[in-house]
Amino acid sequence: MYVLEVLSGPLDGKTWAFEREITIGRDDKVAEACVALDRYVSRKHAMLRVDGERLLLRDLKSRNGTRLDGKSVGDDAHLEIGAPFVVGRTVLRVTRS
Repeated sequence: MYVLEVLSGPLDGKTWAFEREITIGRDDKVAEACVALDRYVSRKHAMLRVDGERLLLRDLKSRNGTRLDGKSVGDDAHLEIGAPFVVGRTVLRVTRS
């Protein structure tokens, strides 16, 4: 089990638990992790997916992009547990529960 946590942004401290996959976005109809208060987050912005022992981060063709280590994320960037990443203007990280 993993926990997606907001480190900085309008929902500072908010968490979502997930096991295999979670979608991040502004619309709760298409995103399990809804960051509705950040207007720079797209309706369906990014996705996290567990692949064996690895955690993969993918930008879903969002308008403002997803950033990891200061670089834009495209398809399936490897995300280390605890490493911060940015969607819109919100900083998030994943930890194990």
